[in-house]
Amino acid sequence: MFFIENRRRKALKKIETDRVVRFMPLSEVRSVGVIFDINEDNIIDTIKRFTEYLDNRSIKFQALAVNYTKSLFPEGFVDFRIKIINRTSFNSIGAPVDDAIIEFANQNHDLYIDLSAQHNFTYEYISRLSNAYFKVGRCGYDNNPFDLVLASDPESGSKHFIDSVIHYLSSIRSA
Repeated sequence: MFFIENRRRKALKKIETDRVVRFMPLSEVRSVGVIFDINEDNIIDTIKRFTEYLDNRSIKFQALAVNYTKSLFPEGFVDFRIKIINRTSFNSIGAPVDDAIIEFANQNHDLYIDLSAQHNFTYEYISRLSNAYFKVGRCGYDNNPFDLVLASDPESGSKHFIDSVIHYLSSIRSA
């Protein structure tokens, strides 16, 4: 386990992004990137509701749905803007090896949301790799890659977290 953790720390140190951090109130957001665990309870309903909210405001949406189970998740089961990433898309330490993940991270989304409830190396790696202008997460761990961390009880689920993100980013205005 120490060997894997050591390799993970080294992999995170190698990530260098030249991104400009810019607070984006929801009224100014034009594109959103989201990463989530597709096996989380009620996540499909939460994402569907969130995409409807974004579509009503003409905000572009793109997402990575991570599937850690051994069984493959069918692509046609979710919205066409959601790319399902299976276990084979990651190396032995959990770093992405799939070009679709790198392409997602390289896009300059106005807003990036990490829906993971617990710290996970893969999510952290992708979050650090992301070139988004403003990053939001709910995992408050040391040296996290987020510009805004909203405290959320993991038991309350992603629906509550998304509602909090919408509330805070709608309430706060840029200077």
